[in-house]
Amino acid sequence: MFQIVPRNECDRTAWNAAADCFPAAWAWHRSELLDARATWSRTEDLSFCICDPSNGHKIVALVPLVLVRPRSLSLFLGSHFESTGAPAIDPSLPRRSVRKVHEFIYDAIVSLANDNRARRTDFSVAPLSPEVRSIDRPFPNPLCQFGAKDTSTQSWVLKISDQGGEEKLWEGLEYRSRKQISKAKRAELVADIKIPNSSLLETYYDLHLLTCTRNGILPHPKAYFKAIFENPDGQKMCTTVVVRNGHTVLTIQNFLIYKDAAIYWTVASSDDALKLCANDFGMWTAIRHFHAKGLEYLECGEAFPAADTGKQRGLNDFKKSFGGQLFPYYRGAIYHKPLFEGLLGMLRHCRKRGAAT
Repeated sequence: MFQIVPRNECDRTAWNAAADCFPAAWAWHRSELLDARATWSRTEDLSFCICDPSNGHKIVALVPLVLVRPRSLSLFLGSHFESTGAPAIDPSLPRRSVRKVHEFIYDAIVSLANDNRARRTDFSVAPLSPEVRSIDRPFPNPLCQFGAKDTSTQSWVLKISDQGGEEKLWEGLEYRSRKQISKAKRAELVADIKIPNSSLLETYYDLHLLTCTRNGILPHPKAYFKAIFENPDGQKMCTTVVVRNGHTVLTIQNFLIYKDAAIYWTVASSDDALKLCANDFGMWTAIRHFHAKGLEYLECGEAFPAADTGKQRGLNDFKKSFGGQLFPYYRGAIYHKPLFEGLLGMLRHCRKRGAAT
């Protein structure tokens, strides 16, 4: 019989060791990133692992899970779960045991949903996990094993290791990106590779607040970035590119590094950064750096290939311009209150249609 152990009761070293060796796990399963995620407002970490008491309490599955409460109308709407990275299971388990672990995880999530009045659980599988990167055949959404409804999308991923030298990487960029980078060079911008630290955090957070104001979104708490910038283990997984115009910092881009791959993680920029093409220049600097370090992949971010106009179109054009290909971004949802969730979906759809007219 397997046993559920909450993350806060699990040995941290054993937890991270499992994340390091499970091919379905990526950085989102590491304790450092889960600690950082727990700093978000209205969020409670309920992550757990599955242990096998008959085998020295060995961890056989990791389940990252946070409870997210709504900003308002909490009594009416209720909460929902987010599982960034989704459950990761020990690949050495026998097939029969894997099925039992799937059932064990599903029952545990349903029980937590009942206890916390959660209406649904959203899962997302990291495109950079070794399991996804090794796909060479038709591969169904792994979340179907948990009875999740498929809500998958795509992400732009650049395979750095097979591109040859920098010249080939440059040729792989779209004309739009090469033009932006050349403009930044003519403006004599400077890009530095940094290890995040407390002094850089202050500059980054000021730019983060400015970026959020410009885009009309709520900022993350400073503690979220502090958990990475000032945590020795978190610092090892984060590479920062700082782009300057003289002594003025234009943009700071954070890349999360794990299992020979990197993701374009967070960015904070000034208004002048957009005019001087600092973000493109920073991305090109990161690509060259990761190529020299021998990394295999760079994930540029979620793709929106169907977007014709607006912010999503601009984001998609930026991300795809660095020569990447579309990778599957498996997602899924379990609806614990399907009728209520269906009603909310209809209301969201009507609101979007109204906004478009």
